[in-house]
Amino acid sequence: MTRIGVAISGGGYRATMWGIGALLYLADTGRHKDVVAISSVSGGSVANGVVAHETDFRQDPGADFAERVRPLIRHCARTGLFFWGPSTNRYVRSLFALAGLALLVLLGGVVATAVEGLRLVSGVLLAAGLLLLAGALLYFQRRSVVVDKALAREFFHHDGAPTGLAEVRRSVDHVFCTTELQSGDHFYFSPAFVYGFRFGAGEPGGLPLSTAVQASACLPGAFAVRRLPTDRHYFTAGGEAVGGAPAGADLVLTDGGVYDNMADQWLVGLEERARRPVHPPAEYGVDEILVVNASAGMTWEPFRASRIPLIGELLALIRIKSVMYDVSTNHRRSALVRGSDRAVQEGGAVGALVHIAQSPYRVADAYANAAGAAGAGEEPERAARAARAGAVLDLLGRDEEQRALWKERTERSRTTRTVLRKLGPDTTADLLLHAYTLAACNLHVLLDYPLPAALPKRQYFLDLIAGPPSGS
Repeated sequence: MTRIGVAISGGGYRATMWGIGALLYLADTGRHKDVVAISSVSGGSVANGVVAHETDFRQDPGADFAERVRPLIRHCARTGLFFWGPSTNRYVRSLFALAGLALLVLLGGVVATAVEGLRLVSGVLLAAGLLLLAGALLYFQRRSVVVDKALAREFFHHDGAPTGLAEVRRSVDHVFCTTELQSGDHFYFSPAFVYGFRFGAGEPGGLPLSTAVQASACLPGAFAVRRLPTDRHYFTAGGEAVGGAPAGADLVLTDGGVYDNMADQWLVGLEERARRPVHPPAEYGVDEILVVNASAGMTWEPFRASRIPLIGELLALIRIKSVMYDVSTNHRRSALVRGSDRAVQEGGAVGALVHIAQSPYRVADAYANAAGAAGAGEEPERAARAARAGAVLDLLGRDEEQRALWKERTERSRTTRTVLRKLGPDTTADLLLHAYTLAACNLHVLLDYPLPAALPKRQYFLDLIAGPPSGS
């Protein structure tokens, strides 16, 4: 049996639906039976968490998978989670109300200072306004916890209680990747273990599944870092390399995409790492790594300076963060492709990308055109891929109208914003169709996965969205 590891990238609900689209393809073609691990960051972790909660992806019949994830699809299309979403609307409204009240009271205090005889009132108002503003800032710091609880209510609960991470242990290992800020390393949550390079291996220790998902999806700036106590996890001694974590140090966690936005670093080199003394024992190896990447990469975007002091610098910092994400992801994508080409010839784990910036024609065209140029003298594997590329082009259609349609659809997918609010039925259906089709085409050409006799129509995904919204 070929052992498949799937990595689902970050990118808000765009990534959630992109990951589900690729998993639907695996389930429909029977390759879900070969999946041993799904690792994820950020928006991909919402998909990973729901799959872990609702099904044993490897063991359950593939025909049931679409129904099990239908509530998540409806939620992303029609409901949303944060700013705005029913699960968090009360918190957002309360936060704005508290901040607005603080500003009004402060303004009243400032006005009162100019009125004779109201100096005492002014002092009281200014003090009250500052207290209200401090309260608003403290309440703002709770947004990660609010989203954690909203995730539990929306997706991760049994009998009214949050589902524990350890409760979703399956034949597939679901790994949620975060970034530990004190060490600068990835930190991993799984139903079987928790692990960080400086902390060593530990136990889930009653941690809610929703907390693992939220910590993985803790986008810097949008959400506050999560500080979690380590006592519950009973870590082994860390410090395999340059100093372990001090005894009793808490975990300080942010979005897993800060370290690795493609989520493939758990899968790459797993068998070698598992031989280290404090690494969790690996019950599986990986022969093929499928990176389901919903981060398209940066394009040209004019940078407009602001006349307001510090605002321009803040905008520059936001853009700098995007550049740093993009550069690291580009290098990882290139390394995956180069490493996969070597592995075909020399052995080792083979990788393949399902990359949101690609039309389904992209890889098929590359191999079909290379075959025509190289002729009969090309390597056998390349010749086999060229033949499979021809089958993909026949399935997609070789006319320019179909190519233009997919070019337009790819651009819409690529430019979908990174949000946790509702995407709308049309955008959701387009993402699912694109991811499913691209997975079918790329994985057939590169790894000889099954090519469906017919691809699903867009209406199929619209039908999955149809019906009452989740949570109604």
